[in-house]
Amino acid sequence: MRSILAVFQIMRVALALTAVADVWTLMFLKIPGYSAVRDPVAEFALAALASFFLYTFGMTLNDLLDSRRDRLFAPWRPIPSGRLSVPAVIVLSLVLMLLGLFSATLLSWFEPLHFPVALMLAMVISLMIVFYNATGKYLGYIGFIALGLIRAVNCLIGRPDAGFLILSLFLFTHIAVATAVSYRLESKRPRLRITGIWKLLASVALIDAFAMLIMLLRGGITRGALIDAIGPAVVAVVYFSWVLRQIFNHHEAPRKRGERIMLVGLFTLFAYDASLLAANGAFRGMGIILALAGLSYMAFWVMRLTGKGLTVGRPRYRIRAARP
Repeated sequence: MRSILAVFQIMRVALALTAVADVWTLMFLKIPGYSAVRDPVAEFALAALASFFLYTFGMTLNDLLDSRRDRLFAPWRPIPSGRLSVPAVIVLSLVLMLLGLFSATLLSWFEPLHFPVALMLAMVISLMIVFYNATGKYLGYIGFIALGLIRAVNCLIGRPDAGFLILSLFLFTHIAVATAVSYRLESKRPRLRITGIWKLLASVALIDAFAMLIMLLRGGITRGALIDAIGPAVVAVVYFSWVLRQIFNHHEAPRKRGERIMLVGLFTLFAYDASLLAANGAFRGMGIILALAGLSYMAFWVMRLTGKGLTVGRPRYRIRAARP
C-alpha cells in the first residue's frame, strides 16, 4: 500500500486529469467545417490515456532527475524518502512514455487522413518533456516557454485536424506566465531576473501572434471563434488579477504565495476548458469537464491527506546561533 501510494504521488495522478480535460475540451467543441468525433467511446478513451500517460511520464521523469537535489531540499518525496527506488522509477517512467505513445498510435487510426498526426504530436510532447527536465528548466525563461508549449500541443492530441488553436493559445500563455511568477516568488535556482521576465513576455506574445496567424490563414478566425474566446479571456483576467494581489501580499512568505499560485493555476485550467465549452454551447461537455475537475480536486486532497503519515518531515533551514 505504501509503495502504491508513492507511485500515485510521483505520477501526480490527480493533476494529470487537468491534461485529460484539455484534450477532451477540444474534442467536445462544435467547430464549423470540421466533422465531429466518429467513435466517441474509443477516441475519448484513447485520447485520455495518451494525455494521462504523457503527463505522468513528465512528472515521474522530473522527480527522477531531481532525486539528488530532493535529498537535500525535499526529502519527503517518494525517491529520497526511500519509498521508491531509482531503478523502479526509471522503469516506471519508460513504461508511462511507451503507453502514451502506444495510445496515440491507436488513436491515429481514427484520423480522417489516416496519417499518424496524434502519434507525431505525442512524440513531440515526449521530446519536449525530456528537453525540459534534462536541460530546459535550467535555462531560465526558455524552460517556461517549453512547459507552455507542452500543454498547448497536448490539447491537440484528440483532434489534431480541427485547426482550432485558441485553446492552445490560452493554455500556453497561462502555464508559461503562471509558472514564471511562481518560480520567481519561490526564489528557485537559477534565478529568474527582470531581463528574463521581459524575454518571456516577448516570446509569449510572439508565439501567440504566430498561432493567431496560422488560424487566420486557415480561416479559423471567425465570429464564432471570437465568441468562444470570451469565456477563457474572462478566466485569464480573473486569475491574473488574483495573481497580482498575491505578488504584492507582503503579509505572507513569498515561497508560500508561489506554491499557491502554481497550485491554483493548475486547477484554473479546468475553468478555461469549461468556460470555452459554455461559450461554444457544448453544455454536455462542460458538465463532464466540471465533473472531472471535482474528481481531480477530491483525488488531490485524498493523496495529500493519506500521504501525510507516510512522508518524513520537511527540513528546517533556519540556522541557530552558536551558544557562547
